[in-house]
Amino acid sequence: MVWVRVKKPIKLLPSEKESLMKRIEAEIAKTTKLLKSVSRIDIKAGRVYLYKLYEPTITEGTIFTLPLIDGKYLEFPYARITMYFPVYKDCSLDWPTSDNKWMTLEEGSLEECIQKAEQSDWFE
Repeated sequence: MVWVRVKKPIKLLPSEKESLMKRIEAEIAKTTKLLKSVSRIDIKAGRVYLYKLYEPTITEGTIFTLPLIDGKYLEFPYARITMYFPVYKDCSLDWPTSDNKWMTLEEGSLEECIQKAEQSDWFE
């Protein structure tokens, strides 16, 4: 029998979420690919979700289960950063798979995860 420790995301206070949001926006502003790709940032349960707008090809009779944004865009998860330690030094960068699960690609600090998302071919 082997014991495995499962890491849990940290719990954030509203004031911590605000400062974290500013920190993430500042880091994304330093990048080129993420600055163009990320349309919305959301923080929930110790995780930072980055969303991307996608313009699908719409053919006659197409029915969407998700509401369209501005009448032509769909919003999809782009990346997720899970934080395990309050000073944001232990984080994981996750990529959304096609079956609505998350696959961990890298681990490091918050800034390292954002830079790895910028450089990785997984995020296009």
